[in-house]
Amino acid sequence: MTAPPTAKPNPSAPARSKRSPLPPPFPAVAVQLIQQMQTPVVTAGDVARLIELDPSLTASLLRLVNSPFFGMRREIGNVSEAVMVMGMGAVRRMVLSLAVATPMRRSDVDAAFARDRWQHYVSCAAMARRLIDDDPAAADLAFTAGLLHDIGQVQLLQLHGAAYVELQTQAGGADPRALEAERFGQAHDSLGADLLEAWGLPQAIADAARFHHAAPPLAALTRVQQAVCVANRLAGTPEQAAQALLSCPDTLAAPKDAVAQARAEIETLSSLLNG
Repeated sequence: MTAPPTAKPNPSAPARSKRSPLPPPFPAVAVQLIQQMQTPVVTAGDVARLIELDPSLTASLLRLVNSPFFGMRREIGNVSEAVMVMGMGAVRRMVLSLAVATPMRRSDVDAAFARDRWQHYVSCAAMARRLIDDDPAAADLAFTAGLLHDIGQVQLLQLHGAAYVELQTQAGGADPRALEAERFGQAHDSLGADLLEAWGLPQAIADAARFHHAAPPLAALTRVQQAVCVANRLAGTPEQAAQALLSCPDTLAAPKDAVAQARAEIETLSSLLNG
């Protein structure tokens, strides 16, 4: 596991505070859905009842499942029916994606930047799931961890707006962590992990955020962490993707297969940024 590149601290950068963490930038139901994944037995009814607590997410989910992409023979009228037809895991993945897209749709967020980042988040999530889909429970966890691996970036964007977009432009697709630490007091990987822990999300998800930039070999990481780390590179620059193809641990599925299998899901999830 490698630490981010060192940078001199900026005295004017905001201080870290674990005592007063920022609230999640997405609906509370999303946090509860993720926490629910830790429950030993979760029924379809449990998932449906939780989603229905948020009318906006419910409406967005029903619009999505009734869209031409899914080609339903009849209209799906409620969340319980959606869970029965599509499966608990698929519905949960869609709702979490809809929720995490919320802050990226804000009018004050640069649209091109939001599209680029959202494409990366959902690509990482879908490919991380496919890399360990021989274990359904771990695959669901990997999807969620992949979706949230850069949540520190989302928070930096909310806090600093155009200044953070400018920083990412300056990084030019390279690792931005040294610049983040210098200008804002903390890099996005450690910030994201700290926030996920503060929100009470599974430690496996926080750890995946903390180590998603780990350099190969990845033998010291768990399979979920490995999947997110490899998927993060596959969804990065061409050079990063090439490195991922060459250094993927043999504990994971073949990365080329994961990319191919994830394409349709990535296309669907990418469209969620439009509402």
